[in-house]
Amino acid sequence: MSADRLPWAVRFRPRSTADIADNREAVNELRLWLRGWEKGVPKERAVFLHGPPGTGKTSSVHVLAEELGFDLLEVNASDYRTRTRMEELIGRAATQNITIFGKRRLILFDEMEGVSGHEDQGGIAAIADIIKTTRAPVILIATAIAEDNDEKFRPLRDKAIAIEFKPVPTMDVVAKLEKIARELKLEASPEPLEALAIHCEGDLRSAINDLETIARGKGVVTVEDVEGLGHRDRQTYTPALVHNIFAAKTLYEARKAIGQAYIDHEELFDWIYENLPLVLDDKRDLSEGLEALSRADIFEKRARSSSYRLQKYMFNSMTGGVAFSRGHSEGLGLRRQVMAAIAKLGYPQSAFVTQETALGMLVKPIKYMGDDWRRVNETLRGLGATWLRGGNGWSIPYLRPPQLKWRYIRTYYSRHKLQDIAAKVAIKCHISSKEAVSEVIPLIRLMYRDKVMAEATTAWLGLEEDEVDWLKG
Repeated sequence: MSADRLPWAVRFRPRSTADIADNREAVNELRLWLRGWEKGVPKERAVFLHGPPGTGKTSSVHVLAEELGFDLLEVNASDYRTRTRMEELIGRAATQNITIFGKRRLILFDEMEGVSGHEDQGGIAAIADIIKTTRAPVILIATAIAEDNDEKFRPLRDKAIAIEFKPVPTMDVVAKLEKIARELKLEASPEPLEALAIHCEGDLRSAINDLETIARGKGVVTVEDVEGLGHRDRQTYTPALVHNIFAAKTLYEARKAIGQAYIDHEELFDWIYENLPLVLDDKRDLSEGLEALSRADIFEKRARSSSYRLQKYMFNSMTGGVAFSRGHSEGLGLRRQVMAAIAKLGYPQSAFVTQETALGMLVKPIKYMGDDWRRVNETLRGLGATWLRGGNGWSIPYLRPPQLKWRYIRTYYSRHKLQDIAAKVAIKCHISSKEAVSEVIPLIRLMYRDKVMAEATTAWLGLEEDEVDWLKG
């Protein structure tokens, strides 16, 4: 098939380790383990790669196999679920580390989550037996292997090194999308590409698929196109999950959410933090809830640096600690935030009709807003709102996704102007860009209140017109 007709996720998949977005530490750990086989069969004969979809797990195996000269035998574990099928497929391959062509063999079991249920225990046991006797490296791949999520993997976890692949950082996704856009000559400004990167939630493959969905055939990408994509399926269950945490009456009920989450505990923490002021609208409750989250954050940092056994205290604080903070709240936090946002925009409350629904609030202007629509839309988007096409209003959910990344998009222009000006100041003043931002630029902005000083500073720094506007703004 011609490269032009391939799906973009296939066409632009990594060809070398340099092409893999982020997760350098995980890739290097996998590389070192594979290189260890050059000295003979190591103590750990298998590794278990785990992490969310689209983070480069399978691509890393393919790239390293090519770079290190392995002959890759890839098995989709969900297609070979029983011991008999596993033994028929692998046969003696696991005990022969060299192929008939003289290349070293590497065995990959992908999509391990597909091996599930009582009827498949033979498949798990067969893989465990293969690991015990293999003369070739074995790699297992799944999205999650934590004990709370999947007890079936225990026989394999005990025999394999766990290597975690984390969600790809937003700016790394943006860099990859920009590279694809340049190669395909797409018309795409930074804002929609950042929106795509945020929408994919660390899943690079999904970001590329989404880019293809909205750009193929028309060659242009806009923020409106990205907003029309909707949220990922795995987020559908998260608001209900967060609601269960806030409504829990016992620690067991609150902790149960950890094992049911479709997102990692760090993102769940962000969800709880974002929605805390909406649910705990009493200052006493909010203070207690924030105190519980701060303890959870401390335990999480200490768990990373010392012992992961401390994670249980983090989970207790971020779920049960938050749930038990609710004593005086009435659950009016969303309405109060909406009214405060409208007042801050300079509108009377009578300028909008608000209506509470089972899922959140509807906010509709009583008359055509003209050029002011964009300003209002941007403010309500900060509360998690989406514009209802054809509905002439905004829908704001009671429990909303973390908005920090969307706020990051909205400050894209300002941040990049700041960086550009800081680079020029750093050269002229012989200081770092960081010092320019914190110590010099605040003074320059004050200087721009004076016309004469502003003109002299503009000439001295060689500023562009848009940079001058930013300093004045």
